[in-house]
Amino acid sequence: MFDLLGKLLGKVADRVLPDRAKVNEAQSRINEQEIAGAPSSPLRLWRSFLGWVLALIFAWEIIGRGIIATYFPDVTLPPSVLKESTSLLMAMLGMGL
Repeated sequence: MFDLLGKLLGKVADRVLPDRAKVNEAQSRINEQEIAGAPSSPLRLWRSFLGWVLALIFAWEIIGRGIIATYFPDVTLPPSVLKESTSLLMAMLGMGL
């Protein structure tokens, strides 16, 4: 009785909670096929470049500016560009302005 119930619950759990390793492997194969079929484009390089630049700007605005303002309050910092960089990020991600 308990053996049958255990097998039944195991099958239900497999359908409800799929194996993460199998899901990750399947997604990895899909990603490889998408990359293999994608044309080589300079736009890809620009998006990567813009992503890295925005990451550096955000790191400066959130971490660097905060540390300098906290520990060195007499230092004059340039104006913040957080609003502009957020607008660029939203446009890059296709989320509108």
